[in-house]
Amino acid sequence: MSENVKESGKYESFVGEKEELPEEASLADFLSEEDLDDGESKVFWEKHWKGMPEYKQEENPAYHQIKISFRTEEDYKEFAKLVDQNLTIKTKSIWHPKLDRVANSLMRWIED
Repeated sequence: MSENVKESGKYESFVGEKEELPEEASLADFLSEEDLDDGESKVFWEKHWKGMPEYKQEENPAYHQIKISFRTEEDYKEFAKLVDQNLTIKTKSIWHPKLDRVANSLMRWIED
């Protein structure tokens, strides 16, 4: 069953529009002259940040980090069992105890 959802806000659709940029592009290449710092005390993005909710990112650094080396694949697999985490050859870091990603993934900004 398919339902149509009515748009609750206006937005600019740039579908199908593509601007050719130099191979090495910087943030300034995506902004207009008026977006760039004009010497005022405000940073350029503050001009566009109107009506948005206040948000402060809490610092949550790790207590301590260690680098662990394994002599064999068996040692690596044994360690994965000890910490009860799924480690692959591509795993670069983990949290202990295991980080619960689902808890925060359910948080969403919803507007009436």
